[in-house]
Amino acid sequence: MFDEPLSPIARIPELRWLKNIIVEKALTRGEYLLAGGARSDYYIDKFRLFSDPHILRRIARLFSPVISETAPDVIGGTELGGVIIATAVSQMSGLPMIVVRKQPKQYGAFAEEYVEGPFTPGQHVLLLEDVVTSGRELLAARARLEELNLKVTTYAVIARGLAPVSSLIQFSLPRSGPKTEN
Repeated sequence: MFDEPLSPIARIPELRWLKNIIVEKALTRGEYLLAGGARSDYYIDKFRLFSDPHILRRIARLFSPVISETAPDVIGGTELGGVIIATAVSQMSGLPMIVVRKQPKQYGAFAEEYVEGPFTPGQHVLLLEDVVTSGRELLAARARLEELNLKVTTYAVIARGLAPVSSLIQFSLPRSGPKTEN
């Protein structure tokens, strides 16, 4: 189980650490096409964070106050990066986990279903995502869970846009100069 939740003031150094580790390990500058179709002059490679077990564990611990505040029954993760963080948070909290796919699985025992893992209608799911820009995929995943009569709270590790999603950290960089859209 998680340690005692940190107070908002005590969390400031942890959030400062998160921003610094993003800049140090996961941030690249250039011209990038993001998953949602937007263009950006920086990219956050979350796998450079999540592939380090010490960093992943520390990020997962940052969700301790969120779990205390929301009291979920289940941790959910969106395909693909959200599943990694949800797995770590599930392991640290002792709460079961479900996966929400972008497309229904085409094979096996749960073909044509978007959600895998144990849940019961009426349960509260803390649905986690890695990096959110528009929030479109995360909000679609939330809608899929709500169709199954689950109560859903969405949360991301990093929000880099104006999506209506809570996150551990809002991350933005000043633009490196004028860009033209072709």
